[in-house]
Amino acid sequence: MRRMIMNLRQLRLFLNVCETMSMTKTAQNLYLSQPAISKAIKELEQELDEILFDRINGRLFLTDEGRLFKIKASQVVQDFDSLRDFTTLDDDKLPLKIGVSLTIGRKTLGPALDLFKETYPETPLKIYAENINSIKQRLLNGEIDVAFTEGFESNQEFEREWLSTYEMLFVCGRASKWAGKMMSREDILEVPFLMREKGSSLRDAFDAYLYQNELEMSPVLESVNTEILVNAAEKGLGVTLLSKPLADIAFKNHELAEIKLEGFEGQSTNYCVMLKGKKQSRKLRKIIACFKEIEQKSSRN
Repeated sequence: MRRMIMNLRQLRLFLNVCETMSMTKTAQNLYLSQPAISKAIKELEQELDEILFDRINGRLFLTDEGRLFKIKASQVVQDFDSLRDFTTLDDDKLPLKIGVSLTIGRKTLGPALDLFKETYPETPLKIYAENINSIKQRLLNGEIDVAFTEGFESNQEFEREWLSTYEMLFVCGRASKWAGKMMSREDILEVPFLMREKGSSLRDAFDAYLYQNELEMSPVLESVNTEILVNAAEKGLGVTLLSKPLADIAFKNHELAEIKLEGFEGQSTNYCVMLKGKKQSRKLRKIIACFKEIEQKSSRN
């Protein structure tokens, strides 16, 4: 059996090449010779018995194996750097990097962080509020420690923990002819819909309903910004779909009414998501507990 002798220098060189996708640029950035970089990458590939880069017309492209190894290498280097700094930094002052979906960012982020700061007032936080696809990429790149998001599909690279489940509600302006009514499947073809982007849990639930009922519909307005959709619905431009907590907020602050859709029973499920095998520090466990507490309080109300 072959003995692996890869080292941290090889991993750092590999990750630098992944950033530049050029042996020459990496050599220039690190003040090394191009042959030295090429030799290090070749030795790494030989030790792994895998091709990490395809060389096509003088350009580099990560192979599938290369992309997977990049995830693992990033995590190893990040863990090593954290270990190296362990004796010089107070653990409470090490930054915690969090990703939140736009919906959770609006309703849960503030209260959860207030709760977290009661225990860790000096811990720096880096927060990304983005759509699910962007958050997933940051997790893969090792840019965030944990994500709080709705409708996340699990796979072999991630592990997820349930936080809460909410009903989905259709809403429109109070002056709309649909306000307070039950829409039939046939009515969908006449209604202008204002929808979140594809890949969001709300849009996926509605698209699944359309598919099951052999219906086709293109929204008149599509946005990642819930407030834009709510304002458009209030002004009578159409019907939008919200999770119940956001709908409850919208009913208080806007002239909106609920609508029912025949046969639609959409739910939004929220998760805490991390890379599989991620070590959980006390701070990480605490921030997860804070989000879970706020989410479950909200779901009971």
